[in-house]
Amino acid sequence: MKHYAIFAALFCCSPIFATPLYVTEVKTLYQDSTNTKVIGKLLPTTKVEVLKTQNNRVLLSIEGYQEENKPAIYYIAGKRILSAGFDSKANITFKKGEKETIDGKNYYKVKAEFWSENNALDPDLKKIYTQAKNLFEQNCSMCHGLHNTKEFSANQWPSMFKSMAGRTGIEKKDYQLVIEYLQKHAKDMQ
Repeated sequence: MKHYAIFAALFCCSPIFATPLYVTEVKTLYQDSTNTKVIGKLLPTTKVEVLKTQNNRVLLSIEGYQEENKPAIYYIAGKRILSAGFDSKANITFKKGEKETIDGKNYYKVKAEFWSENNALDPDLKKIYTQAKNLFEQNCSMCHGLHNTKEFSANQWPSMFKSMAGRTGIEKKDYQLVIEYLQKHAKDMQ
């Protein structure tokens, strides 16, 4: 019985069964747990897995799609829904999987690891979307009728939102959160 309890404790606490977390704000990325040189940004609503905690930082793992030779990870292939963007000189190892060609461009399913501060992570994606939805609904109908999230495509929403965001009460720090919400609820994301 003692061996069973130890096995059960190890099995349930294994990273394989880790609860996914979601980014709540734009996060700075680093090469390691102590380096101060910024190598990229991680965007809100991105799903991550915490692999390790060290020096008030967390080693994060994310999956997504990379357009061939581009220093970015996208939510899905063929859409400009950015999950993470990196400095072109950053030393990121992308573990490549299957290839998908869309409109003549090659996208690879990738997995990458990098460090960030141990904050702005939440297991409740619905709560994060609700926050973004509230910001959108409370601020984006002051000058016109509220646009339905399905009115524009995922690739159209960033420019549509940015062209009007300065006229709203939405703080700049929340722009990307609202954009990610709009993109992931766009007409071509069914």
